[in-house]
Amino acid sequence: MTMWRAVTIALTMLIATSAHAGSFDCKGVPSPDERIVCNDPLLSALDTVLPRVQEKAEKDNKAETRKTLRDFTSDRSACGSDRSCVLSTYIAILGKLGGDNSIPADVTANIIAAGRAKPSPTPPQKIGQCAVTNVTAVHPRVGQDPVKDEDYNSGTGIEYANKGYQVSYAREEALIASKPGDKVTMCLISTPKRCPAGDDRGREYFVTNARTGQSWAMADSQHACGGP
Repeated sequence: MTMWRAVTIALTMLIATSAHAGSFDCKGVPSPDERIVCNDPLLSALDTVLPRVQEKAEKDNKAETRKTLRDFTSDRSACGSDRSCVLSTYIAILGKLGGDNSIPADVTANIIAAGRAKPSPTPPQKIGQCAVTNVTAVHPRVGQDPVKDEDYNSGTGIEYANKGYQVSYAREEALIASKPGDKVTMCLISTPKRCPAGDDRGREYFVTNARTGQSWAMADSQHACGGP
């Protein structure tokens, strides 16, 4: 069973029952962000899945996983009772620890936006904030014209009308399926930490293509802040 299939099953089961959390105790005196998780079926389901994704990630790199989780907890706490923000932090942490396959296929940027995304000339600036824009170009991460299909094997990049950009070192079929002009909803789900002044590379966006229905989480740079 694939990770996203397992997550979807967990979501279905949990949404059908009362909300609760998997990574903290809802019976205590939760903070505003924890309270909204405890009372929201979708957030509760994602929180219940998180420990198993964490356990698997810790087998590869325990120290880095723990640091990533501390950053997630800090981001979620800063959200307060903003559901779109809290949901964004869960999508970000699941993607970082388990890859895109750990993000349930039926969770989209439109769910984060909750009908509030509007066209904007710039990308979203706050976690949980979303905007509507259009794809302007899809291309291999490296390579020259004319583009050959195998060029995407070294990575994929996508550009948007609001000057946003995302790039991956992998071949990203969802991006390759996108076309210039496609309407997308773009949400900021994570910002880089411990960056040098003036260097904010590594902002991560969750995007859903309205035409294809596909979604992806990806950073806006090949390197995080402070890198080459």
